[in-house]
Amino acid sequence: MRSPRPRDVAMEKLAVALWRDPNRSASDCAETLLGPWAASAQRQSGLQQLTVNIADDDQGPYAAGPDALIVIGLETAHGLDDVPERDTLHHLAARLDVWRILTNTVLEDPTPADCLKMISVVQRGDAVSHTQFIRHWAEQHAPLALAHHAGLCGYAQHEVRKSYTPGGQATDGIAELSFRTRADFEERFYDSEAGKAIIREDVLQFISRRAGMAALMRPNIFVG
Repeated sequence: MRSPRPRDVAMEKLAVALWRDPNRSASDCAETLLGPWAASAQRQSGLQQLTVNIADDDQGPYAAGPDALIVIGLETAHGLDDVPERDTLHHLAARLDVWRILTNTVLEDPTPADCLKMISVVQRGDAVSHTQFIRHWAEQHAPLALAHHAGLCGYAQHEVRKSYTPGGQATDGIAELSFRTRADFEERFYDSEAGKAIIREDVLQFISRRAGMAALMRPNIFVG
């Protein structure tokens, strides 16, 4: 079995989830984020990582997830003022959530720009604390994911350390499951029906079903 890697603590990270304004088209939103916004963001002092994940055109059964998830790594990150060109993001968004995160890279994708990601914004179950949620996620769920998500080529767990926006206060973590192809996602998400049952039973132990939101995304790596 592949072993989880230590947490990445080399930089301070922010995650920004954007649900676009319905008056803005998906293509317009993506073009702005990947063009002028990303160009300006790369001039941010102390920038060490910048990945802009954009929702895939074909979401399948997923509808509630964000249209973009941006991960920003900085030498120091103190709050909303560290988000580059925040006014541009607000003009694109019907909803914008910003968190400080700590990333646990469970499985590193050797070619991270060439994949399909299922990105899930999750909340802990009522019976567990945030600390218990994070421990279960890293120590119990991660090995099960590696064993039973057959097509997985990358897996990152972003622990939410602090929410800077009211809408994100219920969020405890953001999961990124990467698959090399759409076929790997659709046909090899689980190794078997037994594996599917094991994963789903474990999820019920620590994740709330009420607030789960997922989207299929394609990564665009600018820095890092």
